[in-house]
Amino acid sequence: MGTKAKKGKKKKQAKSWKRKLIRFLLIMIALGIFFTSLLILLVYLGAYGKLPDEADIRNIRQDNASLVYSSDGSLMGKYFIINRQSIDNNNISPHVRHALIATEDNRFFDHHGIDMISLGRVLVRSILMGDMNQGGGSTISQQLAKNLFPRNSHGFLTLPVSKFREMFIASDIEDIYSKEEILTMYLNTVSFGENVYGIEAAAWRFFSRPSADLNINESATLIGMLAANTLYNPRLHPENALKRRNVVLGRMHTQGFISEEQLEQLSLEAIRLQYRIMDQSRGVAPYFRNFIRGQLVELLGDSVDLETGGLKVYTTINSKIQGYAEKSIEKHMRKLQQEFDAHWKNREPWEDDPDIFKRKLIETKAYQKLLSQSLTHEQIIKELTKKHKRKILTTEGVQEMDISTIDSLRHYMRLLNTGFLAIDPDDGAILAWAGGINYQFLPYDHVLSKRQAGSTFKPFVYAAALEQGMRPCHFISNQRRIYEDYENWSPGNSNGKYNGYYSMAGGLMNSVNTITAEVMMETGPEAVAALAKDMGIRSELPVLPSLALGTADVALLEMVTAYTGFANGGVPAQPYAIVRVEDSKGNILYEAKEREQLPPAFCEETGIMMNYMLQGVVDSGTAASARIVYGVNSRLAGKTGTTQNNADGWFIGYTPGFVAGVWTGAELPSIHFRTTALGSGSHMALPIFAMTVDAMESDHELRTKYLRPFPPVADTLAAMLDCPAFTHDLPLEYLTRKEKRDLRRELRQRKDLEEEGKKEKKGFFRKVGDFFRKKDK
Repeated sequence: MGTKAKKGKKKKQAKSWKRKLIRFLLIMIALGIFFTSLLILLVYLGAYGKLPDEADIRNIRQDNASLVYSSDGSLMGKYFIINRQSIDNNNISPHVRHALIATEDNRFFDHHGIDMISLGRVLVRSILMGDMNQGGGSTISQQLAKNLFPRNSHGFLTLPVSKFREMFIASDIEDIYSKEEILTMYLNTVSFGENVYGIEAAAWRFFSRPSADLNINESATLIGMLAANTLYNPRLHPENALKRRNVVLGRMHTQGFISEEQLEQLSLEAIRLQYRIMDQSRGVAPYFRNFIRGQLVELLGDSVDLETGGLKVYTTINSKIQGYAEKSIEKHMRKLQQEFDAHWKNREPWEDDPDIFKRKLIETKAYQKLLSQSLTHEQIIKELTKKHKRKILTTEGVQEMDISTIDSLRHYMRLLNTGFLAIDPDDGAILAWAGGINYQFLPYDHVLSKRQAGSTFKPFVYAAALEQGMRPCHFISNQRRIYEDYENWSPGNSNGKYNGYYSMAGGLMNSVNTITAEVMMETGPEAVAALAKDMGIRSELPVLPSLALGTADVALLEMVTAYTGFANGGVPAQPYAIVRVEDSKGNILYEAKEREQLPPAFCEETGIMMNYMLQGVVDSGTAASARIVYGVNSRLAGKTGTTQNNADGWFIGYTPGFVAGVWTGAELPSIHFRTTALGSGSHMALPIFAMTVDAMESDHELRTKYLRPFPPVADTLAAMLDCPAFTHDLPLEYLTRKEKRDLRRELRQRKDLEEEGKKEKKGFFRKVGDFFRKKDK
């Protein structure tokens, strides 16, 4: 065969192969079109799941967090399953909208849900040329469809089926909603990681502000996260987030949303986070929010789901006072814990009773779980001494430690805790509530827990005595007595001194137990318990003389409520926490009604005298450190309290417009300081109150509204209160005529007895002491 023939044959073969290849490709394209069309048809017909109809799209309902606000409009926290806050278009920063359109869908206003140009760009530039900065092909409407109607698994067809579904849904969304509504819906649904959904929740999480207030850089940072919310998380990966933010800024410039000069300037700025978590255990006043959760469920019933309904709950909390209290707690409790640890250095607070620790260990979930596996005590102890990585609450914050269950229990048993509560006595509004040092790790609420009240209970004794006619300048011997009718009860003074005489006012000012006990015996436990009940104490009170020294277990909430009666001249306030509840559309579901005034627990004159005497506690009594150490200038009344063995430290202070109380101690009363110098209420509890009030004094609005001075005391009452707190000898000028007659009669009888030789000779003041001992009995 000739050369030309061979060449001709080869050309024919080449053409044949080309024709076959073209035919094959055409067949494949045809098959691809056919199967794609078939797949599209099947998706449209619902073979892979029914497509949402118009009603489904119109009636889209998403779970939204319910928001809790303070009385001054600050967002305190949320109740949620999914952390989402839906907002309307007017409350979204224009910078957010610009960043979103420039980055995710620059032809958003030019298409009807499906952008064929964008799809072509992705095919050519992103897939074929490898330029991954071109963005995805899905429009904002398609992404919204994906967010609203999540994908299901269909094996290897999952991606194409999902894409076609989203195209159909996106087209329907565009038919039903305006472009602005679609933007708003998208920004309310998109995920930012960390269980944060929607631009509003993200703005609060990363920048502690509403999305309406986001600047250009903050907006670009958050929109940049949408490409990969973990990779571009500015807290976890700040360098990645910075690069991604600058990409977004570049696209905003390309689309004409920012100028060249702005781009250059903004690209050089760092990302300044103000990261704050608001969930059930963190945020402002978490103990308070847990408290009102129960009230909300009771008020609203089953018709509203608090965690998904998007409610707005407006409370009585003053965010400034709450913030000052929380900062004071953090500062003081860190110092107090350091003192406690140093006090018990190389020793355990339960060393005198090791069974305390053993009982707590047996109660732990870890011990009970191992016990259920039929392990012996020794085997369980061996398991619980193994170390594991875990987060531990310390004085320096939350730290990850390699620690065993047993050592963790030791650590938490040594931790001191506290409770703080403030109430407006004018109307009962709860202004601040801190139930402990950290709700996330220690959720037990010490505003509600019951502990012995100590000397903070004494004002009820003195108020009852004044009601029965006892005078503030009635002097009582400081001797220690034995009350045989009450099982030889013999209260002692913390300083161990029993000399001289105290006026009734002086006994309260200096918290003298012997004087308080005598006042109680003269007044009667029944009258004291009844007055305390009238003032708001709801716990069971033992009707015994020892009640005078605060042996009853009461809650801080009860005590602060009762002290509003002193601030109000005898009329206690009724505490309330919730002002108003609105649904997601602004409809009012609940609104607090004006409360009826309770009847007075004592007369106005008694109230004035009690305020005068309790001011003396702060000015020169057991709470004087509020002024001397902490520099508080406001006119304050109050009372410290310390229970047996320094187990509990208390302080409750007030003005006519503000009542606040503090409790401090360990979870177990058996764990405590060994000295009153460290374990007293003036050392453990008062500093939190004093630092909070000191901060309030620097705030003109708070100082004017809440730290109002007491009204002046009328001259007649001032004269009744004008006497020394303590004297070594009985001041005869303060005795009433009857007391003087009784004294002269007593002295004559003494003289007769001496002459008869029946008693040893006694000096004048010894006789006076005997007179008062007899009178007191």
